[in-house]
Amino acid sequence: MEFFTFSPLRILFVFLFINSLAFAAYSQEKEETKSNFRISGFIDAYYGYDFNSPETEKRLPFLYNHTRAKQFAINLGLVTANFEKGRFRANLGIQQGTYAQDNYSAEPKLLRWLNQANAGFALNTSKTVWLDAGLMPSHIGFENAISTKNRTLSRSLIAENSPYFLTGAKLGWQADERWYFSFWVANGWQVVQAIEDNSIPSIGTQANFEWSPKLTLNWSTLIGNNYPDETRRLRYFSNHYLIWNPTSLWEIIAGVDLGWEQQSKISTNSSFWSGGSLILGYELSTNWKAAIRGEYYTDPDGVIATNQNGAGLKTSGFSLNLDRSFRDYLIFRVESRYLISPESQFLSESRPSNSDFFLLASISIHLH
Repeated sequence: MEFFTFSPLRILFVFLFINSLAFAAYSQEKEETKSNFRISGFIDAYYGYDFNSPETEKRLPFLYNHTRAKQFAINLGLVTANFEKGRFRANLGIQQGTYAQDNYSAEPKLLRWLNQANAGFALNTSKTVWLDAGLMPSHIGFENAISTKNRTLSRSLIAENSPYFLTGAKLGWQADERWYFSFWVANGWQVVQAIEDNSIPSIGTQANFEWSPKLTLNWSTLIGNNYPDETRRLRYFSNHYLIWNPTSLWEIIAGVDLGWEQQSKISTNSSFWSGGSLILGYELSTNWKAAIRGEYYTDPDGVIATNQNGAGLKTSGFSLNLDRSFRDYLIFRVESRYLISPESQFLSESRPSNSDFFLLASISIHLH
């Protein structure tokens, strides 16, 4: 319940959030009036129940969203300001919630307030080539921090264990209506501050292809080092996904992640991890949606993800999601999720277990 403890910064955040909702609601009523400046507000409140009855505050060490059990919590409260005029644009997002606490745990407390802070300039008059710099949402994966933009309430295992954000510079090129490319130079793997004594930046690429209005293909990479130079271990990561809408009611999303990291600076051996997710979504009616997900993740050496016993994660599972929209901006969601492992990778009331079952319920508001 840390979010609900009072501090001057949290009081200021609540004030800004309430005002952002009012501003966004007013802007929606005045859509015909175009402005260079936009402000939006998002909040995702949830309750989780884990049948394994975890004794730690964070349910599972490899999840970073909706991680609290048997309590009401805010996953993400976010106020975002966007400005664009001519060939200049800038974005600032201020956040609070368990998402910020868990994903920014290695950062100084003040930096945990930043969801994004970046500025960019179009390099041509047609504004198809942009150079942006700062803290930005990453180019990896089909899911992001705002839950209402995702087909499922909880994030897939591959999303939770790849970067949600990067800090650095991005060169983006909208080549035509179908092709988009980006090239990144970043501080490292989901870090705001540069890694101390690391002289090698991380390099990222993205190729996004809209095969048709119904099918999108994406390939993203990130290569770099997340350690000081003295203990350097190069990491190679490749993310792939497709989004297919065969009809107006059905959506299929498939993603696969592959990663390698040197076992030591001079080693020719690498640790390997991989994961995959398949989501089938269906629109039951105007206000009701459902989704089912199957997934797996294996990281034997624990490079990215570890289980509750501290060993490398090996798990698979499925989830069922049901969404009810009351307005365009107000959504209630419930989800059941089951994870199973060939080993005793979980803890049930402090005893080893090979499975975990939990329920989530969320209500979110997104005005923009």
